[in-house]
Formats: sequence, C-alpha cells, structure tokens
Amino acid sequence: MSVKCIEIINKMKELAPPKLAESWDNVGLLVGDSNMRVEKILISLDATKDVVDEAISNEVDMILTHHPIIFKGVKHINTSTVIGRKLIKLIKNDICVYSAHTNLDSASEGLSVLLADKLKLNDSDILEPNNNFDVLDLCGTGRIGYLEEMTLEELSHYVKDKLNLERVRVIGDLDKRIRKVAVSPGSSMEFAETAYRNGADVYITGDIKYHDAMDYQEKGMALIDAGHFGTENIVLPMFEEYIKKCFGEQLQIITSKVNKDPFIIR
Repeated sequence: MSVKCIEIINKMKELAPPKLAESWDNVGLLVGDSNMRVEKILISLDATKDVVDEAISNEVDMILTHHPIIFKGVKHINTSTVIGRKLIKLIKNDICVYSAHTNLDSASEGLSVLLADKLKLNDSDILEPNNNFDVLDLCGTGRIGYLEEMTLEELSHYVKDKLNLERVRVIGDLDKRIRKVAVSPGSSMEFAETAYRNGADVYITGDIKYHDAMDYQEKGMALIDAGHFGTENIVLPMFEEYIKKCFGEQLQIITSKVNKDPFIIR
C-alpha cells in the first residue's frame, strides 16, 4: 500500500501551517517530487549523512524531519560538499524530504505544546504569539505555566527524568523556589526576555550562551539548558503518532536509529 507524497504534505500542512514559519526559515518539501508514491517513511530530527544512508539502506521513499536539510543558501550541488553529496544521494534514490521547523514550534498542537505537556505544566499559555497567523490566541512559540513548587535543583532532576536526559545545565541559585515555568524548544533564547517580563521563575530551553546565562543570573531568573536535541527529539513519537492517525496501515513508518545528539558527555 502507498499514498502520494502530496497527501502527506497536505496533512503536515494541517499540523504545522507553513505560514507559521519564521521569515528566515526553510520548510516544506525540500527535495523530491510531490507526485511520487510513498510506501515507507523515515522520521528523524535531522537529515544527517548517516540518516540519508539509513534511508537508502531501508529503501524508504520519504524522510520527514524537523530541521531542514537545506537551511543556508546552496549555490551548487556537487560532491565537493556534505550537503551536495547528501542531495545527490537523495535524488538518485528517489527519496523526498519534507521539513516542519519553526512552523511546528508554534503550531497549536506543535512542539512547544508537546514540551509543556512532557513537563506537565499546568494552566499553560503561549509565551510568544506568532504574528504570521490570524488566530493569535492559538499559535505561538514557547509556553508559560505552573508546576508544583520545588527547588531549582529538584526541577533540574525533574526535567532530566521527563525528557530522558543524562544531564542539563543549570543557571541560578539551586535553592531558589520554582513555581512559574517558561519553556521553548531548541535554540530559543530570544524569548528569554518575554519569559522574564511575564514573571517566570525559570526558563527552560537549549543552546544557552555564556553572556545570556550571566545576564539572567544577575536579573534573578533561573535558566535550565536541556539541550537543543533534548528539547526537540521528543517530536519523533509525535510525528509517528500523527502519520499513523492520518494514514493507518497505508504507510510503513521507521524512526531513525542513527540520528543522535552530536554532543558527547564525558
């Protein structure tokens, strides 16, 4: 059994409307023919060279990712670059690639909501409304809500448990009492000030830089860096569940086994 690639695209657009994407982002069908038939789909956070090889070895017809395979401008496609080699392999093997990135982050049932749900935030609301959509009360990046009061140190262990992480980086007084929590997946420090203005005791995201950490330590808002991979890899079960719901037994779904966090903890 199979479905047309365009059918999968249309369902992904329902989940994460492209107009929610940031202006700098690159989302949608990035490689391939929308009219081709898809029997087998691979789900991954990234389309790394290992993931591309995994797709070829598993004879999949389509890769569904969160991070776009083409992000910065590509001026040529040849074997002298990593991106060129990946694109050539994909095209030669008739593999489509579709990416839902910042549009999924701010979708009404997207990654920000999923992250808040994973951490079991209560009474959560949008952190940063999305101005590219006409239903502002439903769409936006990040969430802000409440947890039962605990210390920052206790929260760090709680986050590791809920997101299945080996470690997190913590900024702030470990004895600080935490109640109001803001979260945003991936690299989202641009929304830290919004979290601060809204009275968050802590902001949980990934890719926190040194000077940002110092700034918010002095302002008194705690930070937890749960990693870019750690806050976004939770999207894979979400993708799988959604595709199964839409297409049932018409598609065989494979979740990547080789896409891993590039940071090695020693």
